[in-house]
Amino acid sequence: MHTTLERGRVIVAPAYRQFVQQLPILARRIDAGDERAPVDLHRLISRMQNHADPRCTGLLVFATALAQRVSGAMAQTANLYLRRFEVPQIELFNLLGRCLPIVGAATQVANAAIADALRGQARPTLVDIGIGTGRQIVILLEQLQARGELPSAITVIGVEPGRDALAAAEAHLKQAAARLGTTLDFHGMVACSEQLTDADWARLRALCPGRPVVNAAFALHHIAGDAPGQDPRGRVLRQLHALDPLALVLVEPDVDHLQADFPTRFANCYRHFGAVFDLLDGLPISQAERDAMKVGFFGREIQDVLGTDEALRTERHERTTSWLRRLASAGFGPRRPAANLPCGAGGVVKMRSCDTHVALMAGAEPVVSVMVAVPGPGAC
Repeated sequence: MHTTLERGRVIVAPAYRQFVQQLPILARRIDAGDERAPVDLHRLISRMQNHADPRCTGLLVFATALAQRVSGAMAQTANLYLRRFEVPQIELFNLLGRCLPIVGAATQVANAAIADALRGQARPTLVDIGIGTGRQIVILLEQLQARGELPSAITVIGVEPGRDALAAAEAHLKQAAARLGTTLDFHGMVACSEQLTDADWARLRALCPGRPVVNAAFALHHIAGDAPGQDPRGRVLRQLHALDPLALVLVEPDVDHLQADFPTRFANCYRHFGAVFDLLDGLPISQAERDAMKVGFFGREIQDVLGTDEALRTERHERTTSWLRRLASAGFGPRRPAANLPCGAGGVVKMRSCDTHVALMAGAEPVVSVMVAVPGPGAC
């Protein structure tokens, strides 16, 4: 989060650069209990609110999360400033899908892996953990139809904690199936994956007419972190392994937000979302759209990572290497990604193919990983 591009020239505003440098220092001082840190943070927030550089909106998101740790009143004041950039949730999701190339690239790579696993099956089954409103799977069906690979019938099992979202997913998928000319059987389960009981998993297995393909995009990091004697993420992965899937396609941010040491977690968060904000600042979109995504979507995630009580946090991202270890412990092995990756967002997001995953890069920072795993040691 250091530069911006203007007609091919790199511009670094001195005041902005100072703001960038001061925030990690303030995070360390706040964690150490420095009594002057809240005063200096308040002063910094005021300066950023009054600064003309539009990139300060992104920095204010981090500063507000820090303020939440030290002063509810300070955080409320900063939030009042940021609230003017928020947009309705439905508009925000449309913005992300339309404007943010990381989302489109992740969908491209994941759907290519799903299509590869589905290929050749007369009546395939797809289990989607965290299906949301079904946007990704509608795109998948359209892509299969365009390539002449859409099966005559397909079963989709959606697991989603939001009842309204699950109902929307069913409606969207059935409308797409009717439009594209396939028969779709939809089964919905209203629950978080970690809340599924052994009986629920048995029911899910019974709903699969054959070996399923499992998709979990930006879903499993919401599972609570490990506690002494507990392994909720491992349990979900073991239950997915028990489905004997043809493949598990896992999409997750590549950043450690499980880190207990706050200054280190702040540094991780600052680097990760800073790279995303730099990406947004370079896109040919309006400033209002940039601010809406920074504040309305990523701001909520940053607030959760940095400003929310540990017991209440939901954005518990972890590094790709950690997910690969969890997959191996659950009995999965990696499958080498396809050699012919889809093109990524006009070169804005770079795709790096590794032996165990595809890394989606924002600049030099790996931001999101797409992992494909199969039961057993894998096929690299």
